[in-house]
Amino acid sequence: MDKREQQHLKAGIFVLSGIILLLTLLFFLGLSDFFTRKITMQTGFRESVQGLSRGSAVKYRGVQIGTVKDISILVEENIILVEMEIDPDNFLKHRRNHPFSDAEFKKFINSEIAGKGLRARLEMLGITGMRYIDFDYFASPGTPVPPAPKFSRSSGMLYIPGVTSQLKDVTQTLTLALDRISKIHFERISEHLEDALLHLGQLLNSREIKSTISRLNDTAANLEKSSYAIVNVLNEERLLKLTGQLEKTFLAVTDLKNIFAQIAADAKIPETTASFRQAMDVFSEQRPEVADALTKLDQTLEAIRTLAEYLSTDPSSLLRGKNKEKSRQSR
Repeated sequence: MDKREQQHLKAGIFVLSGIILLLTLLFFLGLSDFFTRKITMQTGFRESVQGLSRGSAVKYRGVQIGTVKDISILVEENIILVEMEIDPDNFLKHRRNHPFSDAEFKKFINSEIAGKGLRARLEMLGITGMRYIDFDYFASPGTPVPPAPKFSRSSGMLYIPGVTSQLKDVTQTLTLALDRISKIHFERISEHLEDALLHLGQLLNSREIKSTISRLNDTAANLEKSSYAIVNVLNEERLLKLTGQLEKTFLAVTDLKNIFAQIAADAKIPETTASFRQAMDVFSEQRPEVADALTKLDQTLEAIRTLAEYLSTDPSSLLRGKNKEKSRQSR
């Protein structure tokens, strides 16, 4: 091999090595994605997606599982449709290295959406202003799943509903709070407050308040003196004596209660009450006869009263009999 052929061989080897190196770099810089299994998913947002672009990260509870492929605007439904490429190899069926198949992955995502509340939401990437899409269980389990847009249903792609971001919720809450604050009449409140303070100052400076405060001070002083007097009078020894007397009184009351209970038992109050009720029942049954006897008794007493009046006017009639003329006159 001559010198020229050696130079051509070296040049060919160099060019071939450069091509191989270039292909290797391209493979590691992005061509490897062509050999990676991908599943296309869609989600939709009814808010601004500022900071989200093609290539933005898609995460499942903080773990990156894919990237944003495309962003479209559905004018008719007023939805920002985001298309994503998800790597299902990030999801393993067991602890061992057994990833989901395409059908198993779609079944898993649909079950998580319907049963556990899996949703997509825009999140901020630090303070850079960039955003990413996070898959997490933002809805309560069993929450009805919002319907997918018409475009997504016609495409047949796997669709995950989107929810509003925390930033939008905070913004809406802040806007509502500011709107309510703006409706408060601060000038009117300040005027009423000024009038109230003026009336309060006049009230505090009135003679009635000053007199009341003076009386309260006197009452407090009297209470303090009374408390000192009570402390001096009721020393420990007297308190012990008073406690002993109270105990004796309680014992006497207990004995008296027992005595009354015994008297009531001896008196046989229940039996007496029953006998009295029985007598009243008998009296009620013989009430007509008693009423008749009382009527006859009343007539007898009237006759006796008439006889007594006659004898008082003519006592001798008891011996000689009743005068017939007087008897006729009385008739």
